[in-house]
Amino acid sequence: MLKARNARSATCFCSATRNTGSATKTLVGCGAPRHAAGALLLLLALTAAACTSESPTDDAGTGEGDHIEEGAPEQVSVVDAPDPSVTTPAEPTFIAVAAGFWHTCAIRADGGIDCWGVNQSGVLDAPEGDFTAISAGPGHNCAIKTDGSIECWGADFAGMTDVPNGEYVAVSAGAGYTCALRADGDVDCWGGSDTELLTPPGGHFTALAAGHDHACVLRSGGTVLCWGSNELGQSDRRTERFTAIAAGADHTCGVTLDSSVRCWGSDYLGKSDAPSGSFTTLAAGVDHTCALRLDRTAQCWGSNAYGATPAPDGQFQTVAAAADHSCGLRTDGTIQCWGRRFVAGAEPPNEEFASLVASGNHTCGLRTEGTVECWGTDLVGQMEPPGGRFNTMDTGNYFACGLRPAGTIECWGYDRFGVLDSPGGQFIDVTASVGHACGLRDHGTVECWGSNSHGQTDAPDGTSFIAISAGSSHNCGILHTGEAECWGNPHAGRLDPPAGAFVEIAAGESHTCALWRNRDAHCWGSNSHGQLIAPDSEFIAISSGVHSCGLQKGGRVECWGWTEAAPAGSFRDVEVGQGYTCGLRPDGTVECWGTLRAPPEGVTYTG
Repeated sequence: MLKARNARSATCFCSATRNTGSATKTLVGCGAPRHAAGALLLLLALTAAACTSESPTDDAGTGEGDHIEEGAPEQVSVVDAPDPSVTTPAEPTFIAVAAGFWHTCAIRADGGIDCWGVNQSGVLDAPEGDFTAISAGPGHNCAIKTDGSIECWGADFAGMTDVPNGEYVAVSAGAGYTCALRADGDVDCWGGSDTELLTPPGGHFTALAAGHDHACVLRSGGTVLCWGSNELGQSDRRTERFTAIAAGADHTCGVTLDSSVRCWGSDYLGKSDAPSGSFTTLAAGVDHTCALRLDRTAQCWGSNAYGATPAPDGQFQTVAAAADHSCGLRTDGTIQCWGRRFVAGAEPPNEEFASLVASGNHTCGLRTEGTVECWGTDLVGQMEPPGGRFNTMDTGNYFACGLRPAGTIECWGYDRFGVLDSPGGQFIDVTASVGHACGLRDHGTVECWGSNSHGQTDAPDGTSFIAISAGSSHNCGILHTGEAECWGNPHAGRLDPPAGAFVEIAAGESHTCALWRNRDAHCWGSNSHGQLIAPDSEFIAISSGVHSCGLQKGGRVECWGWTEAAPAGSFRDVEVGQGYTCGLRPDGTVECWGTLRAPPEGVTYTG
């Protein structure tokens, strides 16, 4: 999420010089001479990178604190990797790279910015100008110009792109907020709604890193100060002295004076279990961490969803870690990324469907006669439903489950966490998410199976539900009284529904939305992308992922959060996927939206 120029007193191995004709400018990101200032940045969700050398330098941030790719096949890329060969340019192609939640941005050697991936909220629409450092957050980006001013773009639901005036040397785009380091060493933070998070400690600092809901700064002597959320110890005080820091979703890592890496906070999937050895810089993602060794080779650890942790061979100047992909800036100025690559999904079939379901990598339609057809990315058989009829179905990450007319549940696709081992007996509904699924029995009890990383399969006993919905690592349901009850991951208040009676509910990645009896929408949980700011409308249906969409009585679809506006016209169903949305027209045809942009020349992906 972050990476910007180091403070003036710091030196950094990832700085670079660019000749502009009349002057030579020291920029971030390349590995040539060691000049003051420089850094790379990344986020993320969610992610962060750090640059180091003789004194503490910059680092990075993170993104959303949810583990949305928990059920992804390990060492498998979302799409076939393109030809890894790339023509090496005579001059460096890029000088900095920043990895966001579903997108990546890089500064070219001429100071311009290229962004690619999912264009939610205009996050790929970089401004023109001459930039020296860049930071990619979950839903917005910020970059420093050659005059030290900052320009931000993308989502602005919390004012995180409303940059104060001043000269800055580092910037970090967090989850719904931004922090930056002034030339005099002071820190400014803006956006968001957490007063504590927006109140950094006083003093003069040399580097900063903005995570999901915590941030850290580095003093010239190497001490680290963190503030904001400390639910998992990610903001704990440390006695070591550091030369670089990186703030992840709910963990923090730093390079110590002896060049070893220390991490604290959440150790989910081993993301804080740093390897031994000597390192120079590092990047903390949502559920994985990457660092560069003294020989400039990269090593990553933690979650291997989509193959995000096996770093490719070769030397890098900087490294960035996002939600489920990583990128490194090569010594020749090219960029190599690994892990998930977001590409335009397959076009929906030109036929009629009765209902839709969408996930992170594929979409399925249920025909009126009960048969299923799926489209999108098919890595492990998730788009190959069994024959026969289904009454309803839902898609998870790399798997899907359907409810047969006899009331039994059948699942197919990737069998990680035993998610295909659905329980026996009769059910009246089924819901699926990242790595788990739940079924609703006719007497109102709920049974869940699959990953239980946050207690999401521990359905409450002795409780009778009339509706259920599976989120990324939490679930919510509506009781017979109309009240909502949630269980699983408690982070960011996602288990705290308001009192009152609801008629429909949709659990998303880190938030939930539900419809009151008067058909108004209300959302709770994380607001990192503005996903809690539901419009003042009456809805007849609702769907949630990272963003949410509602279907109005007249058939119009309205979406909020990290997304783009729905197309005009009438729909009779809407389903939110990961980075895209699909709607069902009155004639039963499907229309999907969500802009994706291919990477520029000089960028390659490997699985």
